[in-house]
Amino acid sequence: MTELPDSPALAGMPTALDDLRSVVQGLVLHREWAAVYGVEAGAVRVDEQNLRSAAEVLERAFELSAEPVTAAREPADRVVGICWHFAVLYAALLRAQGSAVRVRCGFAGYFDAAKWYDHWITERWDGERWIRDDPQIDARQAERLSLGFDPHHQPPGRFLTAGEAWRAARSGEVDAERFGIYDMWGMGLLAGNVIKDFACLNKVELLPWDSWGMIRDPYRPPPKAHLAVLDGLAELAAGDDLAEIRGRFERDRRVRVPQQIVSYTNGEPTRVQLPDLPV
Repeated sequence: MTELPDSPALAGMPTALDDLRSVVQGLVLHREWAAVYGVEAGAVRVDEQNLRSAAEVLERAFELSAEPVTAAREPADRVVGICWHFAVLYAALLRAQGSAVRVRCGFAGYFDAAKWYDHWITERWDGERWIRDDPQIDARQAERLSLGFDPHHQPPGRFLTAGEAWRAARSGEVDAERFGIYDMWGMGLLAGNVIKDFACLNKVELLPWDSWGMIRDPYRPPPKAHLAVLDGLAELAAGDDLAEIRGRFERDRRVRVPQQIVSYTNGEPTRVQLPDLPV
């Protein structure tokens, strides 16, 4: 999902993190923040949120505007997406430069003090540890949210990976009903995100509304038979032993992403044939 084409249009990409993040923010418009950038609801091309790779996002960006990739488009000329698109495109650009970075699926506590909203960010390796970096949050959003921390070098506890959130909910530390989005809250959504984040750790970054294996109805708690499996995945993710994580992903058909999945595109189930996945 983060493989980029060998294109002259991508030459001269900045290497400084702030500048590279600005490139992403100048290419993508979050559908829920469109009004803040002066884009009326009727001008939001919501179907663009179903683009499922960094290459597709860039291709669409050049269809919308012939401006260089490093030039911030007018908000109405940006590709409409969600947090996933910011994270995946940012990860793709960093990986293209040889940086170690990964997409994480989880929950952010900085959109609402009382809730943990479904959210996708990146983690970049600084040589000693993974730094949580939310490429969606630009200066305008940071001001609106009154953030008291750097969203691109986050302190602990501002974003919880799906596994961290799952463990907090299972232990009773945090009410599971505080985790969710729209009308989906609780253990059902948490369970699906645990599996999606585990796939991200294996460089398979799928859309939030994609479904496979053990992923079930987000409106209902997972079956009891799934709880121990999900506990194990959350523990593995927390341990960050990439060899163990990879081994489990390869062995377990309940977790591994198949070539064909079901995507709830605009709420309707659609069978999707994925490109060749990493092995």
